Amino acid sequence: MLRYARSPAFLSYGFLFYAFQQSPLDGTWELARIFRSGPAPATRVVAIDSTVYVRVSLESHPGDWISGTLYRRYFGEPERSKVEAGPLRGTGRFIIGAELDHPTWQRVRTVAWAVGGRGGRGADTLRLGTPLVPGADSIELKRVRPDARYPATVVEVVTVP
Repeated sequence: MLRYARSPAFLSYGFLFYAFQQSPLDGTWELARIFRSGPAPATRVVAIDSTVYVRVSLESHPGDWISGTLYRRYFGEPERSKVEAGPLRGTGRFIIGAELDHPTWQRVRTVAWAVGGRGGRGADTLRLGTPLVPGADSIELKRVRPDARYPATVVEVVTVP
């Protein structure tokens, strides 16, 4: 068995198997919309320095765990932390955890799920629960290139509860 494990064909199959195991979360994601509840429905554009902006880069690893980096601007104050994530078995959702420094130090966990699709590249929108942006009901991230410029604004959507 050991002589087969060293064959080029065996190694090629291993790399192919790993490629098909990639998580739909792999890549760089940036805040696109913030959802909040309010007395009247509205949509407005806000400057990223007047809210909490999020960009996260994620990479999957064998064993279904995901690591990455969270870049966050808390009302203009930059913050960076390590991210760990993993799948919620059988649900198509993931748990993402990070440590935040602003407004006070806290360890947060949120649920994330991929929506939409773009051919073989996977989902192009990622929805998350609330802890990364205080006061939000949920947030929506869009897939971007790792070297993409940071936007000047983000869309805030107010919905009636």
